[in-house]
Amino acid sequence: MFWNSIVELDLCLGLLLLILFGLLSLRNGHVSLSHIRFVCQCWLIMITPLEVQDYALCLLTVVLLQSFHSFEAMLFMLLAYIGQLFMLHSCNLVSFYVCLEAQTLCVVVLCGLLARGASTSFSVEAALKFLLLSAMVSGMALFWFSAMYQRTGSLDMVGQETFWILLVMLFKLGVAPMHMWSVDLYGSIPKSLLLYLSTAPKLSLFTFWASSWHHDFSVGVFILFSMLIGSIGAYGQPALRSLFAYSTINEIGLMLLAVETAGFHTLYQHLGIYIITQLLLWNLTDKRLFALCAVSLAGLPPFAGFFGKAWIFWHAMSVQAFSLLAAALFCTVLSLVYYLRVIRLFWTAPVHTAASFVGAPNQTTLTSACAVFLAFAPVMLVKPFVI
Repeated sequence: MFWNSIVELDLCLGLLLLILFGLLSLRNGHVSLSHIRFVCQCWLIMITPLEVQDYALCLLTVVLLQSFHSFEAMLFMLLAYIGQLFMLHSCNLVSFYVCLEAQTLCVVVLCGLLARGASTSFSVEAALKFLLLSAMVSGMALFWFSAMYQRTGSLDMVGQETFWILLVMLFKLGVAPMHMWSVDLYGSIPKSLLLYLSTAPKLSLFTFWASSWHHDFSVGVFILFSMLIGSIGAYGQPALRSLFAYSTINEIGLMLLAVETAGFHTLYQHLGIYIITQLLLWNLTDKRLFALCAVSLAGLPPFAGFFGKAWIFWHAMSVQAFSLLAAALFCTVLSLVYYLRVIRLFWTAPVHTAASFVGAPNQTTLTSACAVFLAFAPVMLVKPFVI
């Protein structure tokens, strides 16, 4: 059944050839890792189907590959991409489960591969905690899928009770109260893996939610938990990574609010701004530019983050979800306090402690493009308010 599609066969053969090319090239001193990375990026572009959501995921993976500096890490990134790509086109419960667990396995292995120095034990501990919790949730979902198959004789998603799919997806997204694994991982894994974990899995899960799976359950309770815990839990966090972990939980709550009230168009708008901001946060070396990214995440004008949140609030008001809107506004005001603290710490730092913005040409181009997007995206995002 797997070999019925010529695209899948071509993908697997291409991946095998890529592995052989990487292993043989590393033995040759005249071939650098940048050449192997370029071949991996070209392979990603060539095997991606001609659909918008697939190319968005492909482009993000191509950008993320720039942050990994070993062939093994890039290989597991490609394997995780394959799992995400097939999950976007999952047609039954088995394919959804296998693709989702393939991503989890790649993340756990990358945590072990990229761990360095004194943080090695903490990184492995966080990865094992994530693996055990994920295995427990996925095992319960698999048991429910088996029970549904025994009762109905079908594994199709259409017409089935899909509450367990919703719970598994919320766990993978790090929605409160199923969020503790994300706080541990954010505080211990390397920056390159943190950048991947905060962007690509969320894009793939929300895209699967929009294109291949629909449900009739309300996520209002999870929205409230995520926004409250995300805005209050950041207070008193001594590490910057832990603070941004709770900030991510708050942002996921806002994205779920967009799904609940506004629809997936507004979700993609805010998700795109969030991904661009994350690419900037974990690639910048200038502390003042870092503070400007915090301004966008806080939702302060005139940056794009303000208009992304304002568009979600506008839709929540238009469908009369006043309780969720009031909670979202309250949590946004609460989160402003620790965002302003980050801005004060980084913007008022002495000049000699702020590193100048120098780096590789690719990194400079990427961060410059992201900064231009955050500055000029409001010109396009403000349009719905003036029509």
